[in-house]
Amino acid sequence: MSKSFFRLQSFSKLFTTISLLLILPFFLSAQVSSAKPWAYWWWMGSAVNKADIKKNLEDFSAAGFGGLHIIPIYGVKGEEANFIPYLSPQWLAMLDYTCTEAKRLGLGIDMTLGTGWPFGGAQVKPQDAAQAFQVQRMDVKANEKITQLPAVPEKWKNAKLIAVSAYSHSAFIQKLDISKGISWEYPRESDLYALYQLPTGQKVKRAAPGAEGWVLDHFNATAIKTYFQTFAQVFMAKNYGVRAFYNDSYEVYGANWTSTFVQKFQQLRGYDLLTHLDVLAQDTAITDREKRVWADYHETISDVLLEDFTKPLMALGKQFGKIVRNEAHGAPANLLDLYAASDVPETEFFGSKPYGIPGYRVDPDYEVNRFGEPDAFVIKWAASAAHVAGRKMVSCETATWLGNHFKVALSQVKPIVDECLVSGVNHIFYHGVPYSPPAAEFPGWLFYASTNFNQQSHFWPFLPQLNAYIERSQSRLQAAKPDNDVLLYFPIYDVWHAAGRKGKTHPMEVHSMVHDIKDSPFGRTSAWMSAQGLAYDFVSDRQIQGLKVENGVLVSTGGARYKSLVLPITEFIPLATIQALVRLKQAGASILFEARLPRTVNGWNNLEERRKAMQALMSNFQVTLVRDLGAALSKAGVRREFLAEKGLSFIRKKTDKGTLYFISNLSGRFKEGRVRLASNAKMLKLYDPLSQQSGWEGFRTLGPNNIETFLQLAPGSSIFIEALDKADTTLTRWPLPFEEADVKDFTGPWKVEFLSGKPFVPKGYQADTLASWTEAPDTLAQYFSGTGRYSLSFSLPEFQVGKPARLDLGDVREMAKVSINGRDLGSVWSLPFVLNVPEGVLQKENTIQIEVTNLSANRVRYLDRQKTPWKKFYDINIVDIRYQPFDASSWAPVPSGLKGPVKLMFQRL
Repeated sequence: MSKSFFRLQSFSKLFTTISLLLILPFFLSAQVSSAKPWAYWWWMGSAVNKADIKKNLEDFSAAGFGGLHIIPIYGVKGEEANFIPYLSPQWLAMLDYTCTEAKRLGLGIDMTLGTGWPFGGAQVKPQDAAQAFQVQRMDVKANEKITQLPAVPEKWKNAKLIAVSAYSHSAFIQKLDISKGISWEYPRESDLYALYQLPTGQKVKRAAPGAEGWVLDHFNATAIKTYFQTFAQVFMAKNYGVRAFYNDSYEVYGANWTSTFVQKFQQLRGYDLLTHLDVLAQDTAITDREKRVWADYHETISDVLLEDFTKPLMALGKQFGKIVRNEAHGAPANLLDLYAASDVPETEFFGSKPYGIPGYRVDPDYEVNRFGEPDAFVIKWAASAAHVAGRKMVSCETATWLGNHFKVALSQVKPIVDECLVSGVNHIFYHGVPYSPPAAEFPGWLFYASTNFNQQSHFWPFLPQLNAYIERSQSRLQAAKPDNDVLLYFPIYDVWHAAGRKGKTHPMEVHSMVHDIKDSPFGRTSAWMSAQGLAYDFVSDRQIQGLKVENGVLVSTGGARYKSLVLPITEFIPLATIQALVRLKQAGASILFEARLPRTVNGWNNLEERRKAMQALMSNFQVTLVRDLGAALSKAGVRREFLAEKGLSFIRKKTDKGTLYFISNLSGRFKEGRVRLASNAKMLKLYDPLSQQSGWEGFRTLGPNNIETFLQLAPGSSIFIEALDKADTTLTRWPLPFEEADVKDFTGPWKVEFLSGKPFVPKGYQADTLASWTEAPDTLAQYFSGTGRYSLSFSLPEFQVGKPARLDLGDVREMAKVSINGRDLGSVWSLPFVLNVPEGVLQKENTIQIEVTNLSANRVRYLDRQKTPWKKFYDINIVDIRYQPFDASSWAPVPSGLKGPVKLMFQRL
């Protein structure tokens, strides 16, 4: 062989070696996990440094986080010298270091495109800031000459006159040429309507120091491009290792206009909005024309938010290889379309709600009338959009204001996590983790809104167990595909044919969706379908128009398959949607109209032409009107899950091995019994993501897609059941149920010792009966936050010695570690507070030790009574759950410790 060949071979080996060395760090670094929970990470004043970043990230990695989401916000008083200006070279150096360290630790990093929320800041010029419109009406007498308009109110002082239109007898006459000044005279009484544009004046909420400024005009394509160009330039200079760009919930208040809106409206709706200024002047819509013009206005707002804001945001992410998480809720648009356009639709679980789980607590200070009650109905919008569009992940801002500061327990967090998971979420984001220097004294740096998941939290030592539970659950849910049978049409035009109440728009907010949309024919049909155990997704007009049919099955653009499409009672519907429904019906799809057909087409332009076209289509349409929706869906092959009748919440998904159910007992109506699954199976595999027990369970087949099995699932518990297409011979039998009738009750005296905590450690005591340690003889116990140990000796009869059992601790405030006879049984931190006692642990004479950790509320109560100056934050500082200045000094002592009763239960024979 020639020497050149050997030289080529040597060069090839050298190139391969160098390439391996270059890429080796990527393989050596741990895999970033989207199954683990992530968290919002507030950089307060961006007063961060490398040493503290490193320590924080190491803590988060060790605790089982999957990643952090950086949001720079207002700062801490006294730290001004350490504030780092947003996007400055020093700030970008901190971002770069964070991404590098996070990668080493197997953590991902996301970032908000801005500080605080919504998008905006110091770089937004006044002409690019959020805008609103106002219309002023002026009565003009017959033959009265008008040469100027009345002065605008003081609050409109920055208003710009856009147009003036003249009307007589409520009929449009003409537009005035305002470039030549106002000149109007008419032989009959008339009205002039003057349209003004003015800034909303809103500034970014919770902005970081130096980044304060106007909120961006989300309807202005040029302003949006300019805003995103700031970040494009940053990432073109260096493509920092963040995983995702993020857009927070649309909290743009009062914005309803932009400088190009008239042109956009003409382009999209086909007529001149300036000929209908009398409609924009009103706060209600009464006549048919008024309703239709308002519908066209709202549809234009929605289109602009999709085309000029959401899609450019997605394009920015794609340009730099980032995914985009988008909290579209709050926008005056069709959420289904905005969510579906995002890589990761993100919803929000805000506030406190009651569950039927015995022992579950709701913060009594949470104002339901003000904020609404969290609901799976809200989560379903993001999940539906993801399913229809084929998005793999649905994220959720989780535990926002679940309870007051220092009062939230993990036993309150897990049920809302479970409700998120059964509602379609598979990428939990805690809200959240304030960046706090390790050296900062308790309670450290804090965000104004609860819940705190950082190292200063009372539940931090137990948080890895919740994180592991979430990881085990989400890894299974992310690996499976949607398995919903029904699409439920959301008739948004019925909402849009009215003037909105907020800035005359219809923002689909987390808080208002439950009150407004849920209380509509669509909402009532949705609630009925949930109660019937039907697995379904919401669908928009755009999404319907993208459906196709394969062998009678509806197939979405994302590949999801559905057996039927249901249209609830609907007034207004686009002609294009009717055309799509006809096409789908002709292709063999099941299209069901509930009770009656839609009344008419939407909007104003070419109304009669479109009405006639709709009538012609419907006259030849083999319409299926249903009075009994349940029977019609059953005929279409839609499966009904009778789990719902038992009060069990569930999500059904498909795997390559069969059908996967995640079932959660949130209602408390079920404890044990026979349950039916609308599936076929060769074997049932059960898996408890909390205890990690797994095994096969027997079942009987009742018919096609109808099997029945026994299930013991205590309120507060969750389980995976997989209906396998093939038997798995490696599985062992699922454990036998435990019998409540065969119980060992524990009686005192209990020895109670305080092990460690703050602000001081009280003296121990003996208790004949279990009660809150705030009632201990040592009155200082009412301020104690930390860990106490309960010890007791007990005897068992010979026939129970060595037997497996279940230990029920009753009421635990709030987390506990348990050992019997020196054997560590693990921890309890969620309802029900039960642990399995393995075979061979129990003896005739036994000792049990239970180490209980409480909340930090009593410690903070002491700090506030001592007037300790820990509330040192700018902007809103620290507020309570009612958004009042935080003060715990008047709180009653929060119950703490082991309240019981404690008992052992044994298995049935």
